[in-house]
Amino acid sequence: MELLSNFQKRELVAEEILTNKELIVDYDRRRNSNREALTKLKKDLVQEKKVWVNLGDLFVKLPKENVETMIKKDQVTLDAEISDIRETMKEKVVELEKLEGGDGSKARAFQLKGMNK
Repeated sequence: MELLSNFQKRELVAEEILTNKELIVDYDRRRNSNREALTKLKKDLVQEKKVWVNLGDLFVKLPKENVETMIKKDQVTLDAEISDIRETMKEKVVELEKLEGGDGSKARAFQLKGMNK
């Protein structure tokens, strides 16, 4: 019975890791489309005072400055979410290795932090 429970825990942790990977991909797509929108606002719509924005099911014409601010806030939120999910994934990978009988030392190599300027 304990063996079955161990398999269930491993499967659950592995499923969480895969779900987090898909979330990161989705958030990254949104981040890229936001970056494209900001570039479009700055280069092609320089003369415009108001621009059309898709907010869910609605198209709304808003001042360009407000739209840029909204997109930049969304970018910051997406960056924070992606960072949080990556940290959670690192913890889950260590947990999965321990459930598979390891000591977690192999997965700890993925917990390296990048250097700042």
